Amino acid sequence: MATDHLNVIERELIDNLRAGTYNTTAGIGSGNAWSSGDVTVFGQFPEPEDTTYPCIVVEMTAHGTEQQFMGQLLTSGGSQAIGELYGVGFNLYCMCQSENSITIGGSPYKQRRLINYLMLNCANVIMDCDFTSTSTEVEGRQYTGFREIGYNPDLELWISQTSMVITFKNTR
Repeated sequence: MATDHLNVIERELIDNLRAGTYNTTAGIGSGNAWSSGDVTVFGQFPEPEDTTYPCIVVEMTAHGTEQQFMGQLLTSGGSQAIGELYGVGFNLYCMCQSENSITIGGSPYKQRRLINYLMLNCANVIMDCDFTSTSTEVEGRQYTGFREIGYNPDLELWISQTSMVITFKNTR
């Protein structure tokens, strides 16, 4: 039975975003962007009545073969394997309402300042997401940076979007 790499990667991203931890010069996982109750992280777009702000939405958008690297029936360490590098793509959305506020270093962050804070720290968390405790061997990640950053006056929402691709070994 093949390992469920797609769900493992998605779950690790969501869990790391919920914790808000990232790496600093002080050590692995020593930075903390937010407390667990400050930012809600959704694994898909929630129903409007279930949405709480500020939030981050993780949306899997694509997956597929990046490169076949093992070929058919490769012998390695006495066993045979077939495999390739797979990629999985995600869109991530940071959103906050005009009245949302998070206190950072004693100062309230609201509106544009809050969305900027969410973007920077979301990037820190996803780039430092650690997969060593899983059975998935991540080979790399490509992060595109945030784009389409703006304010929707009808919804009174600040919204930004980024994309990333994570490549991993798929041995079957």
